Amino acid sequence: MRKEVAAAIFLGVVLGLLAMGGFWWSKRSSQETSEFVTPAEEGENTPETEEEESLSEDSDVFLEVESPDEGAIVDSEEVEIRGKTVPEAVVVFIYPEGETIVTADNNGLFNGTVVLAGGANEIKINAYDYQGDKEEEILTIVYSTAKL
Repeated sequence: MRKEVAAAIFLGVVLGLLAMGGFWWSKRSSQETSEFVTPAEEGENTPETEEEESLSEDSDVFLEVESPDEGAIVDSEEVEIRGKTVPEAVVVFIYPEGETIVTADNNGLFNGTVVLAGGANEIKINAYDYQGDKEEEILTIVYSTAKL
């Protein structure tokens, strides 16, 4: 039995050394590759980055939800959401029961109907302009099924 214990200890030490050697080797390899710095890592703007920054600086997209109010309690399963954004923007309502996509008119006014689940409903409203810039707002509406 002593030979078996000695063999198990020897085998454990060898496997431990192999594992540590592999760990050391992989850490050493990752340190060598991280010494190479790309222009983006140095903080220099690449052409793609400059273009994205100029688009985001020119973004005038906004989103105002006019009705219903945040935290409103309604007794109807369907509710109409109205608001204002940039003209002809695409407005997306994402809610627990699905999603609705509408387009704002020439004045930027939009409205869309959402279907609510019983209880609190978190509705994510996203407005996208023609450049793809996005503005987001989250609206919580409570649908009460109780008879008031």
